[in-house]
Amino acid sequence: MAMRGDDVIGMLLDPATQRLCFLKTEAKSRINLRAQTLEEARSGLDKDGGLPSSHALSFISARLMELGIDAPLVDAIDEALYRHGIPPESVKHLLFTFSGNSPQALLTQALQAYPGPIGQFGIGLYVDGHAAFVGAVYERVIADANHP
Repeated sequence: MAMRGDDVIGMLLDPATQRLCFLKTEAKSRINLRAQTLEEARSGLDKDGGLPSSHALSFISARLMELGIDAPLVDAIDEALYRHGIPPESVKHLLFTFSGNSPQALLTQALQAYPGPIGQFGIGLYVDGHAAFVGAVYERVIADANHP
């Protein structure tokens, strides 16, 4: 099922407090990474006041419950959504890029320009021949899916 909103939400349940810490991630893949792409990512990270969306968290909680796994995580998500809220200090942002050009300068600039209170991380993966690499991955996935 396609989800709109947060690209990735990482969660860590603090054993001492039984409250969640969140890593809200935006991931962008481009042959040629540009400032505009990072602006799009920043817009995604800044949605919902920089916090993980309640829609995405409800979806995760429901899927975990459906699968019958990780009841403590389901409880912690529900507590964050309906009881405690999500304080900004429990959230960090990750801007992940995958591109055919060096992301270092653009990524550094984008992260340093952020004026908000949420901690920021960046990972830039540079692959020479980005388009060929992505194409090869898709071809392999399709081939493997056709021959399980």
